Amino acid sequence: MKVEERNVQFIKEYVEIEGHQNGLFIESIDFQNPVLLFLHGGPGFPQYSILKKSGLRWAEYFTVCYWEQRGTGMSYNSSTQGKVTLERLVSDSLIITNYLKKKFNKKKIYISGHSWGTLLGSIVVSQNPEHYLAYIGVGQFGRHFESNKHTYEFLLETASKRGDKRAEKDIQSVVFDRDFYKNQGYRRILGRYLNKFGGGTKRTGYSNWQGMKDLFTCNHYSWKERFNIPKGIFFSYDSLGETMAKADATLLAPRFDVPVFILHGVYDYQTSYKEAKRFYEKIEAPSKKFYTFENSAHSPFIEEQERFLHILRTDVLCSECSYKNPLCSFP
Repeated sequence: MKVEERNVQFIKEYVEIEGHQNGLFIESIDFQNPVLLFLHGGPGFPQYSILKKSGLRWAEYFTVCYWEQRGTGMSYNSSTQGKVTLERLVSDSLIITNYLKKKFNKKKIYISGHSWGTLLGSIVVSQNPEHYLAYIGVGQFGRHFESNKHTYEFLLETASKRGDKRAEKDIQSVVFDRDFYKNQGYRRILGRYLNKFGGGTKRTGYSNWQGMKDLFTCNHYSWKERFNIPKGIFFSYDSLGETMAKADATLLAPRFDVPVFILHGVYDYQTSYKEAKRFYEKIEAPSKKFYTFENSAHSPFIEEQERFLHILRTDVLCSECSYKNPLCSFP
């Protein structure tokens, strides 16, 4: 279906891959604009509704495709999705890429990942650069174990600084080790303290409840799709948690043959700032830039939107043509 909403054209559709329906939301003020494929985080956590409610205006500059990955939200169907692996999602990403190129008559598109989506996106672009104009990593994934070690240390240090003895004792009761990804106690303290202490989705003013509320009140989802969202979150983590925990993005995506842009909040403890910097420093690319967002945690595109959009307009959109025309300036 296609509707028009406040000058933003909107499409909701499904692409079949191996007999399984993959859901897409596509938005733009002009479908002639450059196409950007957005890879959500989680794994299994769709972000269309959250970004829409934040007021992010990147559909003014791009035709933005929010693809819900196999096993997630609109793309959750236990009878057809099969086993979900990193390799399968890489393959799915390429199929969606080619679908968008054909639909909008583009030789290449942009691709942006957030959190888990940056691990997926890094691999896709590193292995298949011919399809992409640039890679944009927001909340860049590095090494998940080391990142979570930073998270645990942050939680403990923050509880101590605040004089919150109950929280400090609670966090200390959890042993952090290599099996952290299957430790229910560790997942519990993340849920209880990470947003509260300002290292989660946003530095301030966000909760797990708010995230689910945003998803369930999005009227572009059917009720069945809304109820599939929590199913997809649990299913995707069960399917990919170990893979994610043991991954090092610099080994899986060491070289890019396109420009790379990394945008990261200094207070991010879902994918730690230190690990994002390490990723940036180790990868090879014809050009690369790292942007520190001083007032953000895990979501600089929500927390510091004007700066985020300025970078997209002045740096990302000109990255492909600037070497041809140094005076290029996207309006």
